[in-house]
Amino acid sequence: MARLLPVFVHGWAFGPEFWQPVLAQLNWADAVMLDLGFLKPEASDVTKAVMLNDICQKQQPILGIGHSLGFMWLMMQRRQGILPAGSQFAGINTFASFASREGFPEGVAPRIVQRMIRGLGREPAAVVNDFRQRCGALPVPATRCQPEELAHGLDILCTEDVRADLPCGPLNVLAGRQDEIASPSMTKASFPAPTHIKWEENGGHLLPQTHSVECARFLETLRNRMERQP
Repeated sequence: MARLLPVFVHGWAFGPEFWQPVLAQLNWADAVMLDLGFLKPEASDVTKAVMLNDICQKQQPILGIGHSLGFMWLMMQRRQGILPAGSQFAGINTFASFASREGFPEGVAPRIVQRMIRGLGREPAAVVNDFRQRCGALPVPATRCQPEELAHGLDILCTEDVRADLPCGPLNVLAGRQDEIASPSMTKASFPAPTHIKWEENGGHLLPQTHSVECARFLETLRNRMERQP
């Protein structure tokens, strides 16, 4: 298989700098990060994010690595046929459907996400930082919050279901047994066989930050195996 371009996509209420602990463990000079626009970059942030169009123009197959909503977003691009042919994917702390629906009772009640959307119209920072606190992340200043993009992300979480858009072949997911956002039951229901789920027994929703060595090892092994395939 041709060399895969590693493309990292962060989750809701985070930015591309989220991946820095993992990238520091990987010797991937070609890795790039997308920015879904939920937070304005800090003045001191040296993270260089690229646009999806820039990646697609290269026509190089990608290894799309999505955290939480980031993986679902990648599957939405796959559904639309936007991503280069031969692209592969991996998920961390993720799901294929977030809100509960018929046939997916393991999801979060849609009213909870809808309440967050309404809250963004009043106090965006309060909604963002309440979520980040639940994840175990530090708060961000109100000036960094982008309400329109944040609301769009929540709308994806509330309405989208990408289970039918998953690759037909084996998929690899790294998950935390203590994840309070992407619960183990949600993960298992999202990714039935042949998906291989690797569990971090003491991991929560921020594995790329709390278990960066394990995430790097997971991704290094996966990329090496994929690129050895004919």
